[in-house]
Amino acid sequence: MVTGGKGVHVIAPLTPQAEWPAVKDFAHRLALVLAQSEPDRFTAALAKAKRTGRIFIDYLRNQRGATAVMPYSARAREGAPVAVPITWEELAKLDRASGWHIGDAGALLKRAASKDLVGWGRADQILPDL
Repeated sequence: MVTGGKGVHVIAPLTPQAEWPAVKDFAHRLALVLAQSEPDRFTAALAKAKRTGRIFIDYLRNQRGATAVMPYSARAREGAPVAVPITWEELAKLDRASGWHIGDAGALLKRAASKDLVGWGRADQILPDL
């Protein structure tokens, strides 16, 4: 999902079973593996000064009390961009995460009902025990 800001959230829906600490630990370990496997592209470093030119894998959204933008939420930014679910194919073609705005409401409703996004955000899966 593009956030309507600068980011992209990769959402892996889970059947509610795992406790918060286990989810955060899994997300942290995944972020570290990505950062270690391609250090020129990804980082798990929280400090902005250490992220320059790389994609920050923000595992901290996976803890109790953390916030994240909801799909189809308008952002309090110039132009009122909207967070929008996208497909992997669309992600490869996007040049920014703020491509839709509240004036696109009709197109967003049509997108939400499209066959490409049917079942978006839903999956019958649990957190793997690794």
